[in-house]
Amino acid sequence: MKTQLLVISFMLANIFMNAQTWLSYNVTNGLANNNVQAIAIDAYGNKWFGTYGGGLSKFDGANWTTFTVNDGLVCDFVRAIKIDASGNLWIGTDGGVSKFTGSSWTNYTTFEGLSNNLVYAIEIDLNGNKWFGTNMGVSKFDDMNWTVYTTANGLANNIVPGMSIDKNNNFWFGTWGGGISKFDGNNWITYTQANYVNVIKPDEAGNIWFGSASGLKKFDGTIWTNYTTSNGLAANNVNAIAIDQSDNKWFGTNAAGISKYNGSAFTTYNTSNGLIGNLVNTSITDNNGNLWIGTMDGVSLYTAPVSGINENSIIKNFSLFPNPANDVIHIKINNELQNLSYTITDQMGNLMLVGDLDETTTAVDIKDLAAGIYIFQIAGRAYQHCKIVKN
Repeated sequence: MKTQLLVISFMLANIFMNAQTWLSYNVTNGLANNNVQAIAIDAYGNKWFGTYGGGLSKFDGANWTTFTVNDGLVCDFVRAIKIDASGNLWIGTDGGVSKFTGSSWTNYTTFEGLSNNLVYAIEIDLNGNKWFGTNMGVSKFDDMNWTVYTTANGLANNIVPGMSIDKNNNFWFGTWGGGISKFDGNNWITYTQANYVNVIKPDEAGNIWFGSASGLKKFDGTIWTNYTTSNGLAANNVNAIAIDQSDNKWFGTNAAGISKYNGSAFTTYNTSNGLIGNLVNTSITDNNGNLWIGTMDGVSLYTAPVSGINENSIIKNFSLFPNPANDVIHIKINNELQNLSYTITDQMGNLMLVGDLDETTTAVDIKDLAAGIYIFQIAGRAYQHCKIVKN
């Protein structure tokens, strides 16, 4: 098995296990534009940032690459990004949708069947259908045919900035002026408890969270709960929602930073304690538990305190030993994970090593890594990861 050591632009010489850290990136680092509207993370840990006016930026932890209309992107004003099961990027812009395979581009506009070229949100369902929330209804694309849903079909309003799919495969559409629409594939239900909805996020308990222009709403299927600044939320206009591995909810606001909710209290982070900008557009958590926050002023990376190192224990069908390690770490995997690849990233999400799992037991040379904490991840497999320590 061959392991490739990637070029590293920087890393911390010592990573303290109980420290939280902020890092920020903007155009001076290589970001295409400071106004970041969308973030996606691929199976290899690459971060993709959709900027409003600068196109698409890819960050592998060391190097930045920018893609614009000159490369094939349909429009440089990007609002949404989703990655499908094959690793293709679907990019929603003010000028239509682009599909990027990593080497080729395919663009879709109203000419192909998209209901409107202004695309606010993208979701991909269990069958691989792509759903686009636009300025004129919702468009569904099955890779061959387009289906459009508007108020004529039951949608609450044709402007759809927020969209999500729950664990029961129900579709939730947040509209700008008509409330919320729930669609089970056949029937439509409209809820007016939240209006002017920017973002929707289901949690593991089955609650649906709605970020709106007038506060935060939680729906458990029966009861609606409202949260505003009176409860501790940083501001009432909520643009972004992310949920971390500890089930904390993070709510990005339009003027006052981002608020973390642990189920009982809010804690707010803004420019005074590490965030690069107080107007938050989007946020996402990576497999290492880090939070990436897109703002009007660039991107901030929040690294939570580290706890619990797994040693000589099986983590979802594989084990690593010894842990901590000096020069070599051994990997034992079951048949299910053979012929896949792995990545090793540092606590900041920077990609350090990548390789293939092509034998039942294999060894990885880590002697060139600095002492610290790293994350071993089976590429493309959610939750197939483990913290490792390099002495």
